[in-house]
Amino acid sequence: MDRFTAGLEPVASEEVALSEALGRVLAEPVLAGRLVPDTPRSAVDGWAVRAGDTESAAPDRPVRLRIVGSALAGHPSGDVLAPGEAVRITTGGVVPEGADASEFQEVCRVEDGFVLLSRPVRLGANVRQAGEDMAPGQELVSGGLRLRPESLGLLATLAQQSVRVRRRLRVRFVSTGDEIYRLGEPLPPGGTYDSNSLQIGAHLSALGAIVELRGPVEDSAEAIADACRGDDYDMLITSGGVSVGPADRIGEVGRMLGASVSFHWARMRPGAPTMGLRLHGHPWLGLSGNPLSAQVGFDLFGRAAIARLLGARPSIQRAEAHLMEEFRGKAPDAPRLLRASLALVGGAIEARVHAYQSSGGVRAMAQTNGYVVQPEGVSVLPAGRQVTALVLLP
Repeated sequence: MDRFTAGLEPVASEEVALSEALGRVLAEPVLAGRLVPDTPRSAVDGWAVRAGDTESAAPDRPVRLRIVGSALAGHPSGDVLAPGEAVRITTGGVVPEGADASEFQEVCRVEDGFVLLSRPVRLGANVRQAGEDMAPGQELVSGGLRLRPESLGLLATLAQQSVRVRRRLRVRFVSTGDEIYRLGEPLPPGGTYDSNSLQIGAHLSALGAIVELRGPVEDSAEAIADACRGDDYDMLITSGGVSVGPADRIGEVGRMLGASVSFHWARMRPGAPTMGLRLHGHPWLGLSGNPLSAQVGFDLFGRAAIARLLGARPSIQRAEAHLMEEFRGKAPDAPRLLRASLALVGGAIEARVHAYQSSGGVRAMAQTNGYVVQPEGVSVLPAGRQVTALVLLP
């Protein structure tokens, strides 16, 4: 992993409107520039009072406070609350000067211009103090984080109209193989449709990349080299041609184009033939043509490279999970990544491994949001065991 991503630097940043920043990666942290809230605000609909006036309140001896005004959200009262007085206030309303607490309207009653409170109100009760949420200079969103809707809402409260993010990555995806056909084309015996470009391309788009699809390209070094040439991308991904068969050309193409090999053959199952190269400074990930192997190779190596190029956290994270059902299989000769459904339940991750784990099986891929690691030499993972999981993040 580190050999493939070593030396990769984040791409340049750009300023974009907040309305266009969803899913983009922050290039720098965002700091608060003011107090939020800027003044004490009521957290409830009710009455702004002086807590000291309510100390003797009891159900059989309610305290009567004279109503002197209102402080609705967006309409401050402007009055200074004197002893024995109360102001009608709504959630978000500015607590008037002199008041130091708010009481719920549900536990009060109004009578002849007075509000009656039947219990003491604690000092500061139901009041959001100035700066309680954020203060000037406080880091609100860290650099390297992908902006979510909640992050945009936070920035909007600060009247921030734009934000600096990493520019979108340009990724070229080249699918290779004489047996590969485009969707819609007649499929001859022995042929297969090009699912890798659609599947991996969709993952790339979800990660914010601009994807250029090329192929299917025939199994000749010249044709593959032509599809890979150029310098108008940040990352190159190819599928097929990375094993050791007579039609596996990626290593040959790499030599033709002057690429350096970071690694070839990863110690994992599936996806062992995965290849990592560097071409004119750009990462080149050579994936297996097998859809499952290609997906595993992309999840482990492609996501890591994309994270480096964006200065972001990888979109796959290692975690401990609780295995809900027993898994039995052959003891692998290298760590095996089992397709799994992962769910967060009560603060813990529950993992269910799909029963069908053949490298040629594609149906379970649509129900997979992560992997469970089957250690080398281990054939049985009993139910209830703590296992290592790789969680795919949205």
